[in-house]
Amino acid sequence: MKRFLLLLASAAALWTAACNGGGGTAVPPPPPPGPFGLNSLNGTYSFVTNGEVFTGTVVTPLARVGSFTANGNGGITGGVEDVNSAGAASLAIPITGGSYTVTGDGRGTLTLNLNSPSGATSVNFGIVLTSNSDGLMIDETSTNTQASTGSGNFVLQTGGPFTVASAAGPYVFDFSGLDDTGAPDSIVGEFNASGGVITAGVQDENDNGNIPATPTPVSFTGVLAADSLDPNGAADLSTFGRGVASLNGINYVFYLVGGNRIRFLSTSGGEMLAGDAVAQNNTIPANTAALNTSFVFIVSGASGNGGVTRIGRFTANGGSVTNVILDTNNGGVFHLTGGSGGGGAVTAASITLDAVNPGRGVVTFKDPSLGVPFTFVFYLSSASSAVIQDVSQGNQGATDVADGSLAAQTGGPFSSSNISGTYALNWSGLSLQNGAEDEEDFVAQAKISSLSLTGAGDIFQFQNGVIPDIVVGGTITAGGDGTGSGGQRNTMSVNLTKNGSSTVNFVVYVANPGLAFFANNQGTTRVVAGILKLQQ
Repeated sequence: MKRFLLLLASAAALWTAACNGGGGTAVPPPPPPGPFGLNSLNGTYSFVTNGEVFTGTVVTPLARVGSFTANGNGGITGGVEDVNSAGAASLAIPITGGSYTVTGDGRGTLTLNLNSPSGATSVNFGIVLTSNSDGLMIDETSTNTQASTGSGNFVLQTGGPFTVASAAGPYVFDFSGLDDTGAPDSIVGEFNASGGVITAGVQDENDNGNIPATPTPVSFTGVLAADSLDPNGAADLSTFGRGVASLNGINYVFYLVGGNRIRFLSTSGGEMLAGDAVAQNNTIPANTAALNTSFVFIVSGASGNGGVTRIGRFTANGGSVTNVILDTNNGGVFHLTGGSGGGGAVTAASITLDAVNPGRGVVTFKDPSLGVPFTFVFYLSSASSAVIQDVSQGNQGATDVADGSLAAQTGGPFSSSNISGTYALNWSGLSLQNGAEDEEDFVAQAKISSLSLTGAGDIFQFQNGVIPDIVVGGTITAGGDGTGSGGQRNTMSVNLTKNGSSTVNFVVYVANPGLAFFANNQGTTRVVAGILKLQQ
């Protein structure tokens, strides 16, 4: 199962035609002037990627989490990494050094040198800064000993030196990956942390499509602690925020990004679960009467047909839900719910908030052409953001395991006047390559002006390796609240050119002028979703 990284992103594209097709070679222009440089990456950053590793002839799911220190001058001076490959964990791997580059547009490379159990090695990433404190990244390691890919992000760690008491208050979390049998698993919930003790935890789990008929949270407790098995346990906790945790009987390693965010990776029991917990603030509505907001949302993951993405929007006003539009790609089969071109206006739409567990809620609506409801459980971390999990039953969701993000729509109406500037974008997921399923990860920077895109990026697939400096072009349609007038979908076409050309078509849902989610809306060879984020 692929994790969506905000945002979490899950995606794919048929790249063989683009690499081998005609159309000539496009030479990327020099990096445009911009505010970024080597000194933009300066400090200690926590990172995570989720993807796959290729060993011999076997492709295995892979998740990384760790922390590295950048010196502001192109050097990596230290860090630590933990890896989980389909439930087999390698823990507390020292990062002994490395290097990085950053050009004016925020694009660059990152190399981490590791003292792994099998000997000295290195991993390579393509990066795009979204600010001096965060950025998007893809794993594009391709050496004689290892090939791995995956999408993720890195965030500046603040508030150190760290202790377990650095995590305090209520948190909302989203973990996804694999259960102990290798089946897709998703867990969303909330807990309270105080002095290393986890209390008041509740969670909803979709384990390989096994979900209750009515979404029902399960209570749990847990602990956060320094890692007694790590030779540098106390130092790693203080400097890099690294420790160990137990939540509802599952063991994890964690990294404190700061008081507002904690990254987790499971380490035992055969599970491969990764995700973030973010602080829940006191702005969350106490009841549905306080809801009067439009939201966009995206979930991605696994289905009985392969990969699945669902992306859409709705307006919540009290307990009522209106203006619902949803786009589903289930293994390359597309279905439109509501809006122009959909199966008619949705029915039986409602939203509820849990009176016992603050911030937990359920939104549901029925597609008249399917005759079955879509149901999502969510946990608000603020009045404008949440994690969300698909718990639908029936022929559109019986075996689907998908989770992601929900965000309030603000700053509209959206048009060329406010969707403008320089943006980082990332997609990742599954594609069909030479008759075989492959993963693709893409990271790029693009300038948007008059709803046209121009920029460059890197793409990575196992069958083709890393292809750097692809020329990026394209267009966006936008209007109103991000769904266009009359309920038609907004779209984005991304043209990729290098030794050939290819166009990837998306539906795009705008949360605000600085953030949009997108998913592909054409073709049967890809399952794609991603994020577009304004550079600051």
